[in-house]
Amino acid sequence: MRAGDVVTLRVRTAAGPTDLVGTLVAASATQMSVRRRDGSVVVVDVENVEAGRVVPPGPAQRIGAHELHTLMVQGWRPLETADCDGWLLRASGGFTGRANSALVAPDPVEDLPARLETVRRWYDERGLPPKLQVVVGSEPPGLDALLADGGWGTASPTWVMTAEIAHVLRAAAPGDVEVQLDEHPDDAWLAAYRNDEGPLSPAAVQVLTNHPDVVFASVREAGTCVAVARVAVDGRWAGLFAVEVLDTHRRRGLAQAVTAAALKWAVGRGARRTYLQVVNTNATAIALWERLGFRHHHDYIYRTAPT
Repeated sequence: MRAGDVVTLRVRTAAGPTDLVGTLVAASATQMSVRRRDGSVVVVDVENVEAGRVVPPGPAQRIGAHELHTLMVQGWRPLETADCDGWLLRASGGFTGRANSALVAPDPVEDLPARLETVRRWYDERGLPPKLQVVVGSEPPGLDALLADGGWGTASPTWVMTAEIAHVLRAAAPGDVEVQLDEHPDDAWLAAYRNDEGPLSPAAVQVLTNHPDVVFASVREAGTCVAVARVAVDGRWAGLFAVEVLDTHRRRGLAQAVTAAALKWAVGRGARRTYLQVVNTNATAIALWERLGFRHHHDYIYRTAPT
């Protein structure tokens, strides 16, 4: 067993044996710390553990990385796409890397230099920097070395995390926060999203609303939108995006509140599993998502052509 595993332990107590199920947070020679699905952490002495096993991963963890990425494209739909022999070219006026990059498939490519030149031309024609989204560990043979030789820049890796929605809703402690759910984002919602970057471009608003089954969650106080989230449903999957809380309203559980409300809405639309994306350096956000039951699935990086 190792940290991050979902485990079930048979623990000896004064009242008799009991079962403990949760995520192994830490383990030493003498103690084990397990986070239960309600968010609480239980520390047990190893000498009191009579039996234990690792719980097999659920459907949210078993899906392949590229298959999941193909599904995630549906949750954050670009405004323009084109197929490049299996690579998906995406453009959306420059708003977000995932809507303005070529999603690289893991299959071998016979002529990689020619493929990269096609990508370059496509993005040049749209006034955008040629950019690739590459799943770490699933690159076509020879791509990494070719990009390094060509001076393609590398951005910080991004984690893709997944969870069973039922687990997230059990871990999200109920509170008295009122969450508003809307089919379309109003001006207040848009102002709260990426509020430190100024007004959103028309392309940004189009990307946010370019989905047939989407909800915009928010918390409003004194006429101001202080927390937002966006969830899009595609089949059994719900994509969680745009979770933002104003700096002056953090540490109040608002991110958890909008997440839980939006995912509860998604369950009513048939979703059972969820995914999100977070930069691997955002330790605060990762701790929140892990506490809610999300687990690291894989990494991806952006590779951008030199100017």
